[in-house]
Amino acid sequence: MKSPELRLGTLPPIRVSPGTLVTVLLLAVIMYPALSAGGRTDPGAAVLLAVGIGLFMIVSVLVHEVAHAVVARAFGGRVDHIALTLWGGHTQYRAGRMSALGSVLISLAGPASNALLALLATAAVPLTAPGGAAATFWSFSAWLNIALALFNLLPGLPMDGGRALESLLGAVLRDPLRGTRVTAWIGRAIAVAVVALPLWRIMRSGGAGSVSLLTLVWAMLIAGMLWQGASRALEGARVQQRVRALDAAALARPMRVVPPELPLAELDSGADYDDVLVLEAGGRSPGHLGRAHRIQAEAAAAVPAPRRAETPVSAVTGPMGEVVALPQTLRGDDLVSAMLSRPAPVYLVMGADGRPLGVIMSAEVNALLRGR
Repeated sequence: MKSPELRLGTLPPIRVSPGTLVTVLLLAVIMYPALSAGGRTDPGAAVLLAVGIGLFMIVSVLVHEVAHAVVARAFGGRVDHIALTLWGGHTQYRAGRMSALGSVLISLAGPASNALLALLATAAVPLTAPGGAAATFWSFSAWLNIALALFNLLPGLPMDGGRALESLLGAVLRDPLRGTRVTAWIGRAIAVAVVALPLWRIMRSGGAGSVSLLTLVWAMLIAGMLWQGASRALEGARVQQRVRALDAAALARPMRVVPPELPLAELDSGADYDDVLVLEAGGRSPGHLGRAHRIQAEAAAAVPAPRRAETPVSAVTGPMGEVVALPQTLRGDDLVSAMLSRPAPVYLVMGADGRPLGVIMSAEVNALLRGR
């Protein structure tokens, strides 16, 4: 089910997952015992306060993500959307080739916004009646925003602090992938610690109440999210390492390119038809050379020898799809970007002299990037 979207002025679309309501309820349940302890607050008022604080935390997460989006735009990033989810939220944007400073500032913008909200909430406490509901609301909201800022500053992926450290390490080591690997493993260690801490507290106290168990379950869910995020970062680094190794000239498989009207007899006797590409000229746009066809070996073998001179190769071929030209100089990200900008099943690698060097099959490149 697609999450409903909100539009607020010039901000990117805000997708609100149904899981956000679950987050509010979980926060309310965890906060309620502290709010009702000692009979200082009426149970009904404590429930309302707990729900109100939970809702304010969702607003705090939204402010956090908006801060990421605003700074990303300031550094030329293209923000697709903001999402509020069971786990908090995230901002989806494409940065292109951004400087390390820009990446660090985008990452730190979210925690900085929560620190600012904590300051504002703290400043609001003296303006309310001492010990009243409003003072309690602002006091708890301040502490929770501090906790949110500090948690996001943890130096492991997928946390904001991890992304900032990833960018810094990548710049210092001159190897972004090494920065990703280091911070991803730190993120995995943090995931283990998120579960270990409440578990240690339960064991130390000799048992667990309902709130302690709920906290442990939530910690396990958050730890799972952190572990998955760190694991995705590690897999992304492995894929990027494979991307780095891509070279159009090295990937090009030598093939004989022939026109569809070529008589079948002109192909070498006993030729390996897998090494022959039949190119039907007439591209639909610049860079598109036409349509590729592959000779069907069984069909070609079935043509009698006396008729092979008058049978065009097009009579024994099957379609492969569009053919796009690529220069032999493309490597790494540039090669992948060129292929993504003009998707095609077959790419003809052209040499500096304009002659074809060979063919790259997109399916083979995809398998290579998946490590198959």
